[in-house]
Amino acid sequence: MKNDLRTMLQGVIGKSRGQLVQILYPKVCNQQLDSWECGFYVMCWIKTIIRAVITDDWNESTSPIPEDTIKQIRQEWTAYLLQRWS
Repeated sequence: MKNDLRTMLQGVIGKSRGQLVQILYPKVCNQQLDSWECGFYVMCWIKTIIRAVITDDWNESTSPIPEDTIKQIRQEWTAYLLQRWS
């Protein structure tokens, strides 16, 4: 994850301020089934955007993110936070 973020940041260094930010507004996004899942949806998409270097395309599905994907994201973030602050 550190290398993914470093690669993304290196792509930004040296660009003019106008080139740094391009806001994408998704037309369609996954719809969560319950109220507690929103943070995991955000974390899942942050990971996907960074790893896939998504700059101009977006998800076109309204189906919920599968429970096993949410569980995986939860485990990855827990492992990262424990490693970082233990």
